[in-house]
Amino acid sequence: MTPSNEINEDNCMKKTIRHIAHAVVWFPPEAEIHVRRLAKLQSSAIRSAYQAIHKHSLKNNDVRKYVKLHYMADLNQRYINDACLLAAEINHDHTLFGGRSSWRDLVVGKIDKAAWLARRNGQLYSRGDRAKFTNGNPNLRIIDNRLLVNDPTTRGRWIEGKLFLPKRFKPNLSCYDIRLIFKNGKIEVKIGWEELAPEIITSSVNGVIGVDTNPDGCAIVETDHHGNLKRHRYVQADRIKFASKDKREYDVQELAKNVVAKAERAGKPLVIENLKFKQKKKGKKFNRMTSNFLHRKITESIYRRAAKQGVEVKSVNPAFTSILGHLKYEQPLSLNRHTAAALVIGRRGQNFQERQIFTVTPSTTKKNALNLAGRGASIALSPKAWSWLQDCFLKPNLAVLTGPPLVPHEGIRGSTDETSVGESVPITGRYGVEEFLYQADERTTFGVEHQIRVP
Repeated sequence: MTPSNEINEDNCMKKTIRHIAHAVVWFPPEAEIHVRRLAKLQSSAIRSAYQAIHKHSLKNNDVRKYVKLHYMADLNQRYINDACLLAAEINHDHTLFGGRSSWRDLVVGKIDKAAWLARRNGQLYSRGDRAKFTNGNPNLRIIDNRLLVNDPTTRGRWIEGKLFLPKRFKPNLSCYDIRLIFKNGKIEVKIGWEELAPEIITSSVNGVIGVDTNPDGCAIVETDHHGNLKRHRYVQADRIKFASKDKREYDVQELAKNVVAKAERAGKPLVIENLKFKQKKKGKKFNRMTSNFLHRKITESIYRRAAKQGVEVKSVNPAFTSILGHLKYEQPLSLNRHTAAALVIGRRGQNFQERQIFTVTPSTTKKNALNLAGRGASIALSPKAWSWLQDCFLKPNLAVLTGPPLVPHEGIRGSTDETSVGESVPITGRYGVEEFLYQADERTTFGVEHQIRVP
């Protein structure tokens, strides 16, 4: 989860970070029966609240009144409110509680009805409360290494279990959420709480860290204050494409740690792409790639880790970053396509627009397409895409360079060298204004200005 905002007592906006701790609780057999009964009742109350919202079109307090009619005798007011809250978070109709995969397993005979009902009724939730008399949570409460569950059938009765919480986790017990999950014969515990985020320790004055996320890892590029390439690295994580869920989540966390650690050491903010895949069929290969691409998990992990470490994260439009990186930086700086895209992402986060140094000609291989060629690379685009690229992502009022190739100034070295390379000044390309003067000539049929060098 990304950091949320909370209003403090001084009426100022303070950023907070939500932490999640995973633990396990053990109850005596008789006590566990009562806890499972409470979970079954609250799960049923969630489904009742869902029906009230989506079938009877009830809202807010009317939903709670509807649920109370059936569950007030077995659940207290807070259990019912939490059930209504969870039901209100479900935004789509025709929800199958318990999961569609579990339902299919039941239909084909992989599991019996008892196992299906156990998955359907396998959670108990209680929201935190800052009121003093609740001690952080009114129904599920942590005291030392014990977990207490409020039994609403008898006033003042609490069901006690032994909590196994890793020592590295120290929840803020002034207000915390708890969710019990009955899974594989164990009772897992998820504890959530919020704390004030640390102060930002990074600054973009000296540059940024551009990040290009991919199905098998992240490309990391460091720039200076002019947008020049300083260092680059590709963090490989092939296992996230095919490993089991737990292993993939672990690798994603480690990937986020590596990315944030780079920004923390450099003292520079992260710039990532705000990537969204449209739900369109684009072929088996593309669909397979996107289904295995954990982009959302990776970016969420980066946001969470960065917030904890005080690292600023910016997001930019990802359009044409790979194309511009391929045409401008891949060959001259000996980068692969991902690190070249990360360089464009970082520069875009610094509000730099790319100078157009490639030629545009009609494509000879694709009908109604234009061929963009520059710095040892070429790519075909439709006229519509070229118009969008030119209007939104290229430095305005610049044209295609013609004539003999331009000679770069000193400073072009290996891409991992400390010396600044790439674009040497923030508002122009790698070629300084004092070195080359240009004069606009006539326009081509594609609406692009030719330029000639003035001796």
